[in-house]
Amino acid sequence: MDVTTNTKKVPKLRFPEFEGEWHLELIGAILERVGDAVQVDPEAIYREIGVRSHGRGVFHKDEVTGRSLGDKRVFHVVPNAFVLNIVFAWEQAVAMTTDSEKGFIASHRFPMFIEKSGKSYLPFVRELFLRKRGKYLLELASPGGAGRNKTLGQQEFLKLKTNIPKRDEQKKIAAFLGAVDKKLVALKAKRDLLTDYKRGVMQQVFSQQLRFKRDDGSEFPNWEDKRLGEVATFSKGKGISKADISNDGVLPCIRYGELYTLYSEVIEEVASRTDIAADELSLSQANDVIVPASGEDRLDMARACCVMHSGVALGGDLNVLRSEMSGVFLAYYLSNAKRKEIARFAQGNSIVHLYGTQLKIMFISVPHPDEQKKIADFLSALDAKIDAIAAQIAQMKAFKKGLLQQMFV
Repeated sequence: MDVTTNTKKVPKLRFPEFEGEWHLELIGAILERVGDAVQVDPEAIYREIGVRSHGRGVFHKDEVTGRSLGDKRVFHVVPNAFVLNIVFAWEQAVAMTTDSEKGFIASHRFPMFIEKSGKSYLPFVRELFLRKRGKYLLELASPGGAGRNKTLGQQEFLKLKTNIPKRDEQKKIAAFLGAVDKKLVALKAKRDLLTDYKRGVMQQVFSQQLRFKRDDGSEFPNWEDKRLGEVATFSKGKGISKADISNDGVLPCIRYGELYTLYSEVIEEVASRTDIAADELSLSQANDVIVPASGEDRLDMARACCVMHSGVALGGDLNVLRSEMSGVFLAYYLSNAKRKEIARFAQGNSIVHLYGTQLKIMFISVPHPDEQKKIADFLSALDAKIDAIAAQIAQMKAFKKGLLQQMFV
């Protein structure tokens, strides 16, 4: 199956020690299928592997008895092999096994391959099939309709042709991309640790197990329990439809659906704009807190955001809370300490509604204004660190995408 349409045989970006064109090879000439069948013992315990789509790697299934496997054909997992999920290969369900999978088993749906004739380097092969063209090749070998009907034909897979460099260059490319991946993994781990730390700190702060002190080291007074309606006034935003959004609009605006997709507890920069006249809209005052008035999921809509700037048009289906309290503190507090309670107030089935009259009666614990500010500043600083790491992750992903486009033929 000759599916190569690209006549260019030299990548745009290349390590200087390599030259010459990449050469066309059959997959069957560079990969060798391996599979040592398991003689299943009904009384023994086994663990199978699976392969996630979109290059997200191998995962481990729960332990099962040999008896529960029935007549399923299973094979010993070969560590450091290239493996596919034939059911979802068209969604780039390709991966590398590691030493962590030693002793595991795999069903016939997860064929494994090793290098053949010194022509391939498996981490490079994995990257090859994670490219756009690799997806195209896997789709060609996976005839049929959507989902489970698009099963990879293993003979068709081996008949695919693709351009590859010599093994030394494959290894250099894979090592370089692997270094980028390691950096991504480290950044994601750092982001996750900070996120977990923030979650733990908020739990302690809002339960008052952890208290801030004044600048002179003295204690703040105890928090006071008040109804939300005692410390905030309530209003509603005014409708701004999707059709009312304009890239060059005069007014910044926030629609309720954007609270689910664009914003966290603090809104510094507003993404959308509109040309609707200001006198027809509900405009924010700096420090306003907005809470969705409708949604599809009770817990998902139990969130609050502080709008940091005045003059932002607030769309319909938004509860607007205006208070002398720190809006940043209040947004963090409501979104976290009061999330489940707010969710219980919401009414409806397919469409859930949350009314200001319900929020008004909810009791909240109110710290001294100076302690509110310390808490808000601390959590905002944590979020700034998390956002900075997220930006690094996005930049690194874009960098890798650019590399993949230029380092392959």
